[in-house]
Amino acid sequence: MKKVLIVFVFSIFMILIFTVDFPIKGDSLYGKYVNTNYQNTICCVEAPHEPDTLILFNDGKFESKFYGKGWFEIYNGISPRIQLHYTSFGKAALFNTYFSNKFFEKTKIILNADMNHTYTKID
Repeated sequence: MKKVLIVFVFSIFMILIFTVDFPIKGDSLYGKYVNTNYQNTICCVEAPHEPDTLILFNDGKFESKFYGKGWFEIYNGISPRIQLHYTSFGKAALFNTYFSNKFFEKTKIILNADMNHTYTKID
């Protein structure tokens, strides 16, 4: 009975480690993210459906071919979030999404989770 309990607890622990998003530590969120799986059916106009690189600078600014230049806010916690503030057609715009930071995976900014459309960190 004791072995069954140990195996059960260990299994739950392993499931959590491989499925939970962990908070992102300081400088590890800054850098270049490349747009992946963008060739899927267009689902939303707020996300790029073409090759794109998003660069997050440590001063809170970002740069991208699709979004242009702007600034971002990070809400780091149990579910790390990011808000991109930029200009679209001459007006202020906001894109609000979240990070995926799973164990043994590269950090991702989720654009459409159902289609695995993400910005994946490359550096």
